[in-house]
Amino acid sequence: MDGLSCNEKIMSQEFWDFIIPLYRDEELEAVLPERICIQEMDFGYKSVYVDSQILEPLTIERYWYNSIPQCYVPLDTNALTAAGITPLHNYPTFQLMGEGIMIGFLDTGIDYRNSIFRNLDGSTRIAGIWDQTIQEGAPPRELDYGSEYTEGMINEALRSEHPMEIVPSLDENGHGTYVASVAAGGASVENQFIGAAPEATIAVVKLKQAKDYLKEFYAISENALCFQENDIMLGLKYLNMIALERRMPLVICIALGTNFGGHNGTSLLSTILDRYSTVLNRCAVIGTGNEAALRHHYYHMFRDIQDRASVEIRVGKDVEGFVAELWSTIPNVVTVSVMSPSGERTGNIPLRLGYRFQYLFSFERTTVTVEYRLLQENNDSQLVFMHFKNAVPGIWKIEVMPAFGSEGDFHIWLPIQGFLEGEIYFLESNPDHTMTEPGSSRMAMTVAYYNSIENGVDINSGRGYTRDGLIKPDFAAPGVDIMGARTDGRFAERTGSSGATAIAAGGAALMMEWIVIQPGTRGVSASQVRNMIVIGAQGRPQAEYPNNEWGYGTMNLYRSLDILRQL
Repeated sequence: MDGLSCNEKIMSQEFWDFIIPLYRDEELEAVLPERICIQEMDFGYKSVYVDSQILEPLTIERYWYNSIPQCYVPLDTNALTAAGITPLHNYPTFQLMGEGIMIGFLDTGIDYRNSIFRNLDGSTRIAGIWDQTIQEGAPPRELDYGSEYTEGMINEALRSEHPMEIVPSLDENGHGTYVASVAAGGASVENQFIGAAPEATIAVVKLKQAKDYLKEFYAISENALCFQENDIMLGLKYLNMIALERRMPLVICIALGTNFGGHNGTSLLSTILDRYSTVLNRCAVIGTGNEAALRHHYYHMFRDIQDRASVEIRVGKDVEGFVAELWSTIPNVVTVSVMSPSGERTGNIPLRLGYRFQYLFSFERTTVTVEYRLLQENNDSQLVFMHFKNAVPGIWKIEVMPAFGSEGDFHIWLPIQGFLEGEIYFLESNPDHTMTEPGSSRMAMTVAYYNSIENGVDINSGRGYTRDGLIKPDFAAPGVDIMGARTDGRFAERTGSSGATAIAAGGAALMMEWIVIQPGTRGVSASQVRNMIVIGAQGRPQAEYPNNEWGYGTMNLYRSLDILRQL
């Protein structure tokens, strides 16, 4: 294995991936060069691939929790008029179509052959595709895996009778094509379709699947579609790089999510999205997910030091295993015990740093592993990481007790629906704080979704706030029965967070275009775009805003610009 190239190490199941910030570089010094591969990200972050033969078992006590890549799943899975976008296309003094703005997508790929992603002369509107799943082509500069397909290569493929021989990148799932079409698709007259920013330039990262060891660590179903955090972060570098080359403002569209992480803006993906959002001519748009009604979140506030919380989890058939993450805020520290459906108990698991508790329930033959993590870097939290392997159906109970701190609270999150094969939920769930990560990012825009016909928030739309009380989502966009392109050339309606995220990303591109064309403008900031949308956000009568379902209201870009014209 010593002679493997960096590409082979990145793709190998025998090499484990870690994310290392600049301030933890010293951890890499002791690793021999032949046992490691490093990919540089923006802002000093590194994606590091290490030979697992020289590593200890993967636990959060042995490794910094944030360094273990999270896994993310796609979020799905006349709206433009409701969002105030159609008037911006057609109004003579506006005629905003996204021209001169780039929208970047990190997803399942794109059907580049579809006419809605082409100019009137038949040439492509796609500036580049980085397909992380294909290793036969040349990767982007400064990166050692995947294949990059440039605008010139895509145009050559479109002129060819056999385009897939030149650009073999496919979107087998269809989610990426749908999202890109809603955000930036051109007009299809026969289907009465047009995207939110139909003249925007498009850049695409097709993400590769997560490695098996990470799926095992997070107890993710073997057949689940999921993407690694470090691949997403390297994808952000590619999108930023291609926008810099073209000197174009960039909107980053994140229609991906997970239930895991601190839900307080401290995950590494949240942090790097915030960093991009502080750079001139960059902004990020993130969906809230579809978890509000799925009963995957539990919340409890302790009354006093004697209080106990008995958390009941209903586990159905075909759930081979699952992970639950409990998060509390220091100094409110807790301990837990676990009881199986047959009544067998672990007893109170002691709070000891560096201690990994593992218990085999004799009747169920289920193994439960519990790890406590305190004093995490860049976080004021306690994490209790619970892994259930071979979980039998029935009611599992987690008893949570305050170790010290008498008025604290805690949250528990179960896996996002896309990671599960069977049914699992809390009997006494809480629909708040169900916004998926990285929606808790502080500088990026987080978008809920609603039914624009009935003017009601969708029951599944993820809710805020963040765990530390930051107002999220920022606003809501239409997300029910949103038409978008399929990979077979036809169109279909979908309901979910992805459609709303795409509409909001396209809308953000229109706002950036409007700001950029103003006389004397040197650039546009993410906060400008966000504040412009919030100014025009519409609320329902007799409702208080902001709130944890709608944020500051529903996006109405025409109203935003109309208000600004009157100031």
